[in-house]
Amino acid sequence: MKNLRRWCAPWLALCALVLASCGGGGGVDTGGTGGITPALAAGPITGFGSVIVGGVRYADDTAEVEDLDGSRRTRDELKLGMTVEIEAGAINDSAATATARRIRFESELTGLVSAVDVAGESFTVLGQHVVVDAATVFDDRFVHGLASLAVAQPVEVYAEFDAALQRYRATRLEPATLESLRSGLLRLRGPVAEVNPLLRTLRIGTATFRYDRASDVPAGLAAGAWVRLRLAFDPSPVAVWEVQRFSLALRDWADADEVRIEGRVSARSGSLFVVNGRTVDGSAAALPAELVVGARAEVRGSLRAGVLRATRVTVRSEADNSGREFQIEGLVTAIDAAAGTVTLRDLVISTRRPGLRVVCGPLSPRLGDRVEVRAVLAVDRRTLEATRITCR
Repeated sequence: MKNLRRWCAPWLALCALVLASCGGGGGVDTGGTGGITPALAAGPITGFGSVIVGGVRYADDTAEVEDLDGSRRTRDELKLGMTVEIEAGAINDSAATATARRIRFESELTGLVSAVDVAGESFTVLGQHVVVDAATVFDDRFVHGLASLAVAQPVEVYAEFDAALQRYRATRLEPATLESLRSGLLRLRGPVAEVNPLLRTLRIGTATFRYDRASDVPAGLAAGAWVRLRLAFDPSPVAVWEVQRFSLALRDWADADEVRIEGRVSARSGSLFVVNGRTVDGSAAALPAELVVGARAEVRGSLRAGVLRATRVTVRSEADNSGREFQIEGLVTAIDAAAGTVTLRDLVISTRRPGLRVVCGPLSPRLGDRVEVRAVLAVDRRTLEATRITCR
């Protein structure tokens, strides 16, 4: 039962309402204390001033920050577009605020680029097709956006898996190093599309991976299971991918009064569906007709005994997602009138976008002012362009 709980496929997880034993394919460590957690959230970071996920500001001053392996990290490592999970105190709905207790982040792919299609806004890494859109945040070191990528370049990709098209949609792209890849950080997380137990191979997206010599192979490995693979280092563009080890794909969540998750639907059967590896019981919610495999969904609900019961489900169009605004709140630490930029929370934001609205007093904003900036990504996907600046 322990192996089933840790590694069951989302298809088997649809039986969770009967067996109450598949908590969405995660590991055995809940990271909690055994009691009720007021709130859980998962999705990409869309702002700072507190960490903003799903429109809620999570104060992170006292939060523990770690990666999926449980290694301690710092608040300074949190960046726009990173996909995170948050354990928090109760959410104040009227103010859309809460206090984060733990923030956990993890990229979906880390490897070498094997192909780049600038015109098609996509690239390939670890045999996976990765697309970018207007909401994909590029690290500042990619000075020419997607055109900065080259074959054999090490990258780290935060993303959501689109099961309908068997590809990843990047939310953030960062450079990696060959040293980190050689030291065991060549990795991939996603849902298994197919397993051949005789040949000891599995498929994620369009790539096949050998696991005949891998350690920690899950007993319940099957199509639909979410897995996290550590891969043997192979710099060849036509690499035959070999799994060295299976590791924790999703942590089990403790019971929570409120859960809010954003992500792609990877499976659905009636009122049961899977979002980013988490099985959701939608029988108590009005499910939109657009809730299909590949759709981007926002789910609110509660979690009991490993079962996430939705109270509200919303489907967002690709246009809604690509056109989303980022929110940054903080003290203005620099102003460059010549360049037309303001800086807060170490983010340099352009003030030259047509139609920018400034809600401040005369000669504002000034150094030291507390402001809230709403912004969109520029064409280079590195620069934020302010659409509204409000002095607080």
